[in-house]
Amino acid sequence: MVYAFFFTAVSIIFRIIFSYRQYGRENLTPYKKNGRRYVIVANHLSMLDPIFIAMAYGVGRKLTIMGKAELFRNPFTAWLFTQVGVFPVERGSADTSALNKAIEDIKDGRGMLIFPEGTRGTGDEMAKLKTGAFMIAAQTGADIIPVRLIYPTSTRKLKFFAPVVVKIGKPILAEELNLVEGGKRALRASKITVRQRLDDLLNEYNRSVGYVPPAKEEPQPAETTAETQAVNENENN
Repeated sequence: MVYAFFFTAVSIIFRIIFSYRQYGRENLTPYKKNGRRYVIVANHLSMLDPIFIAMAYGVGRKLTIMGKAELFRNPFTAWLFTQVGVFPVERGSADTSALNKAIEDIKDGRGMLIFPEGTRGTGDEMAKLKTGAFMIAAQTGADIIPVRLIYPTSTRKLKFFAPVVVKIGKPILAEELNLVEGGKRALRASKITVRQRLDDLLNEYNRSVGYVPPAKEEPQPAETTAETQAVNENENN
């Protein structure tokens, strides 16, 4: 009851502060009832990402959300994120207690949200995916649901009263991932598959709104020094 009230209040406030849009909820809501274990894997752009994804999930059994310990240093943000199901994990260390909690919660029937980059990305560029989410999926036999967060502003960063887009992709079934029995090869393949699905969700949105990302700058060749140029000319003569 307390969670439902808090969730509703936060959702209303955030829909006023941001132009919130979500797509593909039909890919996620069946998991509230079908009994299948699942891990939501999303890109990471701002500290408010867990709340935006929880809004797309809707009212129901609280998600378990793995968040970096730094979020809990401020008493207010610690309270806020605790209310939506975030629990702290120490980055850069073997935090077995956080891993065990995640596994126990999934086995108990709760959904899990993880940001596998481990840190916030820059605009549409994602960092390398870490293995934590895939290890948890392997040990629980969970499906993976890719979710792409998009901030379609001029800077591709979160701004007040600007659009916030949450795109939920089709689940990648545990049978397809084969993480339980596939070993390291399946782990590597799963990371590639999930990364591709997340990029596909971004590309789908960009096409739907006619957005063309700016071309990536090619690395410029190092300038040729006068001495190097003289050597090259002598070799050519």
